[in-house]
Amino acid sequence: MGLLSRRLVVPLTALLFLLEATPALAEGPSSARPTHIQADTLVYSKETQTYEGKGSVVVVQGPYRLEADEATLNVATGRVTAVGRVHLNNGIHDIHGERLDFNFNTSKGVIFQGRLFVLEGNFTVDARVMERLSEEQYRLEDASFTTCSVLEGERMPWQFKAEKAELEVEGFLYARNVQFCILDVPVMYLPAVLFPTKRERATGFLMPVMGSSSVQGFKVREAFFWNISPSQDATITLDERGKLGTGAELEYRYKLSRNSEGYFWTQYFRDVPDQTTRWNVIYKHREQFSDDLQGRVDVNYLNQRSNFFVLSEDVLQRVAVYQESNAFLSKRWDNQVLYGLARYSQNLTSLSDKTVVQTLPEIGYSLTPLRAWGLPVYAGLDATFDDFARLQGTGALRTDLFPKLWASLPWDRYVTVTPLVGFRETYYNRSLLQSDRPTSREALYLSTTVDTRLVRRFAQEDGPGITHKIEPALIYEYLTSTRQGDLPIFNDVDQLFPKHLLTYELTSRLSTMVPMGDTARYLEFAYLRLTQSQHLGSPNRTLSTNVGSGLGLGGNQASGFQPTGRSFSDLRGELILRTLKPIPASLDVDTFYNYTESAVSVFNTDLNFELRNGYFLSLGQRFTRAGPVPVRGDLFNPLTLNDVLIQTEKTHFFTAEVGTALPFNLYAVIRGYYDAQTGRLPEVDYGLYYVNPSRCWGVGALLIERGQIPGVAPAQTEFAFLFTLGGVGSTESPFSAVYQRLFQRLGLDIQKLREVSPPPASARPF
Repeated sequence: MGLLSRRLVVPLTALLFLLEATPALAEGPSSARPTHIQADTLVYSKETQTYEGKGSVVVVQGPYRLEADEATLNVATGRVTAVGRVHLNNGIHDIHGERLDFNFNTSKGVIFQGRLFVLEGNFTVDARVMERLSEEQYRLEDASFTTCSVLEGERMPWQFKAEKAELEVEGFLYARNVQFCILDVPVMYLPAVLFPTKRERATGFLMPVMGSSSVQGFKVREAFFWNISPSQDATITLDERGKLGTGAELEYRYKLSRNSEGYFWTQYFRDVPDQTTRWNVIYKHREQFSDDLQGRVDVNYLNQRSNFFVLSEDVLQRVAVYQESNAFLSKRWDNQVLYGLARYSQNLTSLSDKTVVQTLPEIGYSLTPLRAWGLPVYAGLDATFDDFARLQGTGALRTDLFPKLWASLPWDRYVTVTPLVGFRETYYNRSLLQSDRPTSREALYLSTTVDTRLVRRFAQEDGPGITHKIEPALIYEYLTSTRQGDLPIFNDVDQLFPKHLLTYELTSRLSTMVPMGDTARYLEFAYLRLTQSQHLGSPNRTLSTNVGSGLGLGGNQASGFQPTGRSFSDLRGELILRTLKPIPASLDVDTFYNYTESAVSVFNTDLNFELRNGYFLSLGQRFTRAGPVPVRGDLFNPLTLNDVLIQTEKTHFFTAEVGTALPFNLYAVIRGYYDAQTGRLPEVDYGLYYVNPSRCWGVGALLIERGQIPGVAPAQTEFAFLFTLGGVGSTESPFSAVYQRLFQRLGLDIQKLREVSPPPASARPF
């Protein structure tokens, strides 16, 4: 045994020991890969086939790289013993420790005072004794687990500590007698924890949801996630609401193939104050039988019409009037579509479901533009057959046919003239009006559109040019008068208002290319459209309605038209302004101006400042005055302003959303509604969230204040608590979907903190 080298020049010594060590390794029965070893001082014993290295020892075999102050390697068995600043890495797992006993051939060993860092999952495990049973399995003593990354000497923001634990890197961490610690201070004790340690979904309990309500009391939701197979999973949730009652939810998802997937959700709740059992069902399925044949099913059902109002935190569900279930099947050809639709609606108001019209079924056929007779003439056809049924009131079988012909004729290169002729025939079954003959309605529709586009580009010396487009259009429409008085109204097809109408439209667009780093982005920064219709015959009419006949949806039937005495409709103006600098912002205005009364009848605005420098702001306003309100479009032309409806009450309310990134890693969002008519705030939502500097955990609070609705609901205050462990998950909340969207506008994902902004390299585990 002798001294071989004192390394100063690495390449030379590495080559010498590679040449000598490789034959020795080849003699071992279990050795399949050469081993490279180098150190400041290296001694080799031929009798024991061992290397003893001291000072900056490096041992490499295959994907493994071992560094230590001192190490002993037996080339026959592949066993290495290392002490002092031990570091073992295989490209996926990173292990630090004070002492290591490891076998390269079996991948088994023991690490003392060890730290395991898994790059793919971004989690760290510390243990006094870390026994490596295989490449993926460990047995731990006096262990701790976290996804935080800190500098040496800093206290860990959070971690789980356990006396005993078992770890499967691509499976679970199972620990007993667990303490959850924040800044090394125990704050919670758990007898056992089963924790997923892989990125893929895994069976286990989700983090609980906690909150409180002034009406429902203290609320707790605990969910269990079941990973049934790679193509299906389920979530079972217990729902406890102190003053209201107890319930449960079942959520099941499946994906049978790329073309077949579905979702099932049901809720059961026992409402103690009302002594009522509430349950809801949602089922969705999509099936792509082929590229041209597809179907879907969407089922929504409540056993009590007040379920959403009592149980849901979603404001859109709470104010819903109807909910619909449907089944849809469609077959496509090159220029044809055939479909079948069944639709069932539930009335969520005080009206009886027995009076609600159900469509069981609707069969439709559509012929897309087809060139006729080799001429520049195109043909189209829309045909539907509907079976309208209900338990109380009149139903009907209805067949609607609408064939049409049109041509697109260029005139003097700049102008296009498009004439169209169509004939609408609608049949109703004999029993509708207790008549011996079928009831039908015929309508002839004629239209001509004249439009053009003028484009000019303005060059700029110090930047990209600006393109200005002006698109004027003139549309003439004629629709014959039809027999409406004795016909039911099930949907828009049953309401054909006579037309002798000329519609003027002027659209102006300004666009440019905005430099964005090394690329450029197209931006239409200004859009303005003005629309007005003129009645060439009798002035436009107001549709008045009454209740009592029971023929139409919800009991409404048109009683006729009343002239308004106006030849011109309201002037509609649509304005959109956008900018990307100095901050992304947009303004959207939609307004109607009644020139006869010199008054604005409708005025809606939306102002948005997008994310930049850690804030966003959205302001909205909706105003509709009492009286005649223009009807925007119909079955024939979405631009037409042919008729008006009478609104009995003025509507005027404001909406606002604002969020900002505050100092000390705080994020705040507020969303509110203000009813200018009543001077009340129907709902105001507040959210505050803190993220620690290493982005490995966050905590937040959500507060929702709902105002009183006289005679309907008392004032209510909801509170929810959110807690996120980076790379692990969030507590979730019934309000999380709302606040996640708001916080994301600040660049913060409250469910996946680490994926939004990974920690800097200097903050990774030592």
